Amino acid sequence: MTYLTFLESLIEDAGKLAMTFPKSMPSRVKNADRNQIVTSADLVLGSQIRRRIRERFPDDSVVDEESGAVCGASPITWIIDPIDGTSNFAAGSPLFGVMVGVLEHDKPVAGGVALPAFSEIYVAAAGEGAYCNESKLRIKADGDLAQQLVAYGMDIHPSEIDLDCRILAGIAARCRGVRMSNSIFDCMMVAKGAYGGFMHRRNHIWDCVAAQIIIEEAGGIFSDMDGRPLDFTNPLTRTADVFSILACGPGLHGAITDITRDQSPQ
Repeated sequence: MTYLTFLESLIEDAGKLAMTFPKSMPSRVKNADRNQIVTSADLVLGSQIRRRIRERFPDDSVVDEESGAVCGASPITWIIDPIDGTSNFAAGSPLFGVMVGVLEHDKPVAGGVALPAFSEIYVAAAGEGAYCNESKLRIKADGDLAQQLVAYGMDIHPSEIDLDCRILAGIAARCRGVRMSNSIFDCMMVAKGAYGGFMHRRNHIWDCVAAQIIIEEAGGIFSDMDGRPLDFTNPLTRTADVFSILACGPGLHGAITDITRDQSPQ
């Protein structure tokens, strides 16, 4: 079945709700990791999204970043990130989004992203294309890295900063410029063609599923940073797993993964 109409309504309403919260708001750190915070808005949006999915698709499984996993009887799993870029949101930055992805038999088949501060809604379904506010998205198949902006997301993990900085330096030396919102905003700029690529070494399943189907249906490639496909097998058990991601056009994929592999430990 198609999920586009439902997803569009679901994330648009969640995005509008997000915009009713204060421009900056209190947050708390999750899991003793200063990169992971939660606000009351995350919880309210997550509850609304889960309720609407349960009402429409009661047999499906759900994975929500904030509330965990609920197993259903069908082969469908909904993957929810109520607010991606919560640190940005809590600080009053507009660079955040709402993300909902759909897996069928562990493969991405649909997804939606709202960028509420920009009034942009991105949706995609397998074989049906990707759209931003009903305009079809198409990533160029070719490209010269030297002419492209590339976004690099970086969380602060002291043991990994050196590697991130080496990869970032390798990219910066070969592209037109680097951008860093550390949120789904950057990935959607790839889908629109504004950026040539987006990279991030530390993501969870809710950061990946919606983004992957949108990038792929727009004609891009979504892989790990070494160029390998992402594996979402048994998604309800994967909430603690860490995924690296690379979203880019086909003509840039080889050049970017070569830089990543050159800088990574052998």
